[in-house]
Amino acid sequence: CCRSGARRKSRGFGLHLSPLASPKASSARPGRADMPVSAAEAARGERVAGEAAGNKPLLEEQIPVHEEFTRICGTATHVIKCGPWKNLFENASVPRLLFLVIPGNPGLAGYYRTFIQALYRGLNGQYPVWVVSHAGHCKAPHDLEIVEDTDVKELDDVFGLCGQTEHKLNFLRKNVPKDMKLVLIGHSIGCYIALEMMKQAPELEVLRCVMLFPTIERMAQSPQGKILTPFLCQFRYIVYVPIYLMTLLPERVKNTLVRFVLRGLKYPDESSVMASVDLANMDCVANVMYMASQEMRKVVERDSSTISQHLKKLTFYYGATDPWCPVQYYEEMKAEFPYGDIRLCEKGIRHAFVLEASKEVAAMITEWVQDDLARV
Repeated sequence: CCRSGARRKSRGFGLHLSPLASPKASSARPGRADMPVSAAEAARGERVAGEAAGNKPLLEEQIPVHEEFTRICGTATHVIKCGPWKNLFENASVPRLLFLVIPGNPGLAGYYRTFIQALYRGLNGQYPVWVVSHAGHCKAPHDLEIVEDTDVKELDDVFGLCGQTEHKLNFLRKNVPKDMKLVLIGHSIGCYIALEMMKQAPELEVLRCVMLFPTIERMAQSPQGKILTPFLCQFRYIVYVPIYLMTLLPERVKNTLVRFVLRGLKYPDESSVMASVDLANMDCVANVMYMASQEMRKVVERDSSTISQHLKKLTFYYGATDPWCPVQYYEEMKAEFPYGDIRLCEKGIRHAFVLEASKEVAAMITEWVQDDLARV
């Protein structure tokens, strides 16, 4: 795995979280009584029947959300959990399936709060849905006790791309039973990490791996990569002074500045606003930019071997106007894997969907995984 002597280097502020506009997701396909019923349609029918019997869909205020900060590989890690199951080792009543979100970059768990809540609600509260931050992309509150990690030694370069993969694997080893089935949901560089996890830990019982706007190849050659690679790899330190000055501002002023930057969004997600305010921290920004610089250098060739090995478990979702993974990448994927589940967005959702399209994307994933859930 890659190693670097630097413990605290960096990545761009909001690089993968550019503003986006997205129309509302379309409703589910209507079924036909005279056609064979698929497992997915049967599962949807059971949900509708349950609602008719009095099991109404969860309201947002009814969704149990638990936050914790733990130390994985020697660094603070933020985890947000939807569902009443805080500890998956507790008892036999815990569902044997976990939905785990691997974030993009910046990898703050807070960006995905609305997304995992919507996904948990779409799954009718039947399965835990978690998101784990990237190492070094969060700062624990001063008054919050951090659960210490005594089982795993620190990595030499936990903030780098390879270190982030090991960080997620160590998180699973510490917090998830070995026989727990997984639905991995990667976003952006989180897709690259998810593929690496499946490659390095074939013992993981991955039921489905959903790749949202996957940056799994030629990042530096993408339209956005061509613009940002020189800055990230050579000149990123010049932003440290303005970022440091921003950290000195009162929270109210930082909140106002973030809302001004995101003013182009039609319906900005409040959780993403707060996560962007939390990102205004020197250590976090340095680690974000360092990880991005490694992405530009190391995410070059698509790992077709791993993709081919796990193709039946993979769902790819490309953006139609994504500057990080253009349509050309989608077309080449379709040509190489004609039988793969490889989709192109038709809803106008852009790369940083968490800023205002979390609910739409969660609704789509809920539909995509119904056949998998019917086999659990």
